Amino acid sequence: MAQTEQESVAAKPSKKPLIILILAVILSLATGAGGMYFFMVKQNAHKIEEACAEPPLPVITTFYHELEKPLIVNFPQGSSVRLVKVTLAFSSGDQETIAVLKKNEPMLLNNLLMLLSAQNTDDLKTHEGKVALRNAVFDDVTEMLEKMSPEAEIKEVYFTSFIMQ
Repeated sequence: MAQTEQESVAAKPSKKPLIILILAVILSLATGAGGMYFFMVKQNAHKIEEACAEPPLPVITTFYHELEKPLIVNFPQGSSVRLVKVTLAFSSGDQETIAVLKKNEPMLLNNLLMLLSAQNTDDLKTHEGKVALRNAVFDDVTEMLEKMSPEAEIKEVYFTSFIMQ
């Protein structure tokens, strides 16, 4: 009987290799699942970061045109200012507007000289008067551009020189 017990014990294979194999398979599956989880979390975090990132600012192109000749206006003898010399520049978002300004420069100079000569010299001495003149020039040039080319548009008017004597 003792011998049969030993034979039955010897005949039964050991369960240790099977347990080690099962644990190795479970461990590799868990490692793969963990790696996949962290990979997916990182990918989602990257996608969320891209979605939350500010979109790049559009490139704003500005073109400038400065009048070649300064505008010079003589005022009557009794006024506090005898002479005003102004040089103007215009900015636009497209080159076509600059081309329209250059093409119609004689008409533009005429309109601006008439506008400048109609100004009150005492008002031109103040900052508010100069701002009002700049706004009037902007309105006048915008009106002229609407007649010449409806899609042309200026953004701003600049005084590049303003001399009063």
